[in-house]
Amino acid sequence: MKSFLKIIFFSLIFSYINSTFAFSFAFFEQPKQDEPVSTKQIDQLTKVIDVIQNNYITKVNENTLMNNAISGMVTRLDPHSAFLNKRELAELETTVSGEFVGIGVELTTDRGMLRVITPIDGSPAAKAGLKPNDLIIKVDDKLIQDMTVNEAIDQIKGKPGTNVTLTVIRKDESKPLVFKITREVVKIQAVKTKMLAPGYGYIRLSIFQGPVEQQVRDAINQFKKESGGNLKGLVLDLRNNPGGLLDASADVVDLFLDKKATEKYHDLIVYTKGRIPNSDVSFKAHDADMIPGVPMVVLINGGSASASEIVAGALQDYKRAIIMGSRSFGKGSVQTVIPIGDDSALKLTTALYYTPAGREIQARGIEPDVIVPELAVDEKQMAGLLDIDEANFDHHIENDSKDNYEKKSVDSARKEQQKSVIKLAKEDYQLYEALVMLKGLHAAK
Repeated sequence: MKSFLKIIFFSLIFSYINSTFAFSFAFFEQPKQDEPVSTKQIDQLTKVIDVIQNNYITKVNENTLMNNAISGMVTRLDPHSAFLNKRELAELETTVSGEFVGIGVELTTDRGMLRVITPIDGSPAAKAGLKPNDLIIKVDDKLIQDMTVNEAIDQIKGKPGTNVTLTVIRKDESKPLVFKITREVVKIQAVKTKMLAPGYGYIRLSIFQGPVEQQVRDAINQFKKESGGNLKGLVLDLRNNPGGLLDASADVVDLFLDKKATEKYHDLIVYTKGRIPNSDVSFKAHDADMIPGVPMVVLINGGSASASEIVAGALQDYKRAIIMGSRSFGKGSVQTVIPIGDDSALKLTTALYYTPAGREIQARGIEPDVIVPELAVDEKQMAGLLDIDEANFDHHIENDSKDNYEKKSVDSARKEQQKSVIKLAKEDYQLYEALVMLKGLHAAK
């Protein structure tokens, strides 16, 4: 099935502002039509085109009219379906490499406006300060309400080195915010890793594209090596991850599931259901857990969508990880690119996806096990932050050593560790809480 039909999980309409996503074609068997389009309806469309061509104030190309008609027909279905003309299809194809020109922001439509799902890590949009849920109301000097969605998107696109000014409405801000953003060539780094503390690994997944499963596998092996084979905990950060390939996300989940522990839900990682048989696909666990018994935390937020929700949902259903952060975006539909000619295609919503336990994510999202708001911690609050180790627990076994040199060395190391923890809390409070959770889980084992 994989070779015949590769399903893509788009986080929004085609009008990504040059963001990155998977590209593939799918050829579906045409199902029997419930209600065939009547000759009368076709004649009506033809008549409308004739009337426009003969009476409109300026001459309009027939192909333009037809493309607009198809586009309107498809975009009215849902925010993620779209008609792709020759140029858009070419743009879609070029983004597969993970390198593109633009401002790097994932968008969706919201009542005729453009809402930010998330800026891409390291992109001009992220550097400028755009945030998830920002509502774009103006592009340069033009109001969004005076343009079609496609016109607004075309206005945002442009050549590297050129600028675009976006005016946005943000929750809890008393007035609109203005961002001047320089378009540039953006290279997406899908996987970033580091050690948060001795024995505690951190993997940041910004998108499910390319060989992410192998990169995550390599990172875990490196963590094991650096921790002397004693990996104590792992944070998988999916915040502001807009999605990507279904099979890539399923492969990542498979790294952390033991097939023996997945029998409850028939080894499922994710499954999709649509109107036609070819849209029903399931992915199952195969391999052994790479880090059995090692506590895991998955971080999510409102910018976590689609494929990232698959990962969080599956690991939550099997109780393999604690999900922390805030509710995810709730994009649980599958889009497939279906050619309709030599130089055009439809990106059509063909199915919904479900977690192993049968939960539907569409418009609901993944609720975290532990809600952790995005907070800015001030200096006074930092004084009370704790780093968890053995000495923090009641009834711990005291060290009777009278070696003052060793005690001073331990105290010095602990102070340095405390500084590191305070720095982490200041820079990323949610990640700090994830680390504290992991240390607590490890100590309680």
